[in-house]
Amino acid sequence: MGKKQKSSSLRSKAVHFVTDLTTGLLNPISAPPPLPDEEEDESKRDQLESKDEPDTSSFSAFLGSLLSSQDQEEEEAESSDTSSSSSASMKETSVAKKSLLSKYKQHFKNFYQAVKLSKDRKALLGNTVEDDGLEMKQMQDKGDTATTAILIPDISEPSLLLTDHSRRSLYSSLPALVQGRKWILLYSTWRHGISLSTLYRKSLLWPGLSLLVVGDRKGSVFGGLVEAPLIPTDKKYQGTNSTFVFTDKSGQPTIYRPTGANRFYTLCSKDFLALGGGGRFALYLDSELLSGSSAYSETYGNACLATSQDFDVKEVELWGFVYGSKYDEILALSKTTEPGVCRW
Repeated sequence: MGKKQKSSSLRSKAVHFVTDLTTGLLNPISAPPPLPDEEEDESKRDQLESKDEPDTSSFSAFLGSLLSSQDQEEEEAESSDTSSSSSASMKETSVAKKSLLSKYKQHFKNFYQAVKLSKDRKALLGNTVEDDGLEMKQMQDKGDTATTAILIPDISEPSLLLTDHSRRSLYSSLPALVQGRKWILLYSTWRHGISLSTLYRKSLLWPGLSLLVVGDRKGSVFGGLVEAPLIPTDKKYQGTNSTFVFTDKSGQPTIYRPTGANRFYTLCSKDFLALGGGGRFALYLDSELLSGSSAYSETYGNACLATSQDFDVKEVELWGFVYGSKYDEILALSKTTEPGVCRW
């Protein structure tokens, strides 16, 4: 706008200058005034001519017409630029709106597909199956697959209480110190007789961590990791925080590790064997290994390990973890029915 005003001012001054110049040249001061009749006729003639075409009788009028036409052309050009700029702006706005609309359409499409997929999934599984249950089942299936992939060491003979699956699960929970070692059956009720004192003697064969496994007559399998040898001390607990208790009632062993509330890990007596403490025992076996009980203990924070708090014993096994060089010797001693001799 500033440039346009300046250009118009310069043109106006040029017009005035040319007008004054042409007036002085074409109209001398000494020219006599026209006669009245001639002046009237000339005036009428000029009026008639002005109706048909523009006044170009003077050089100044022609110049003014030329300048005004240039102004008009510049205004039209500026108007054209403004309209094209406005058109471009409108085009960009339209493109932005289309892009935003496209994004909303895509989000709506994704949402619709997700809802449709959820409905199809529920229809396929049935209304009685919940998503949470499905996810839990998938997690269990993945856990079962991982457990199956675990390679476990050799075992001296098949267990009457532990399946291969439960043994893999328990093996993965053992401390690193005993992993990789072979399993030897140090004591069992079906081979060595039903006697707590015999169990104590057989635990002398191999010191360190041993796995006590108990089966009740209702089909539950449970027990705990203990520190051998098991020596009767009546009221003095033994063991470390590497121990734990477990239950295999559901076919998938559940491990209960020490809570840190106390150190009542294993209590050996001539009259009973107990694991855990602080109110009640996590596992209790009588001197004849015929009956026992299980309840919540502060040591392990466990639930009842057996089918019921009081149970009848079916089988008891004690497994030791022996490294290669001593395996054959301990295996031979474990199969005898006489009291074993400590050879470590």
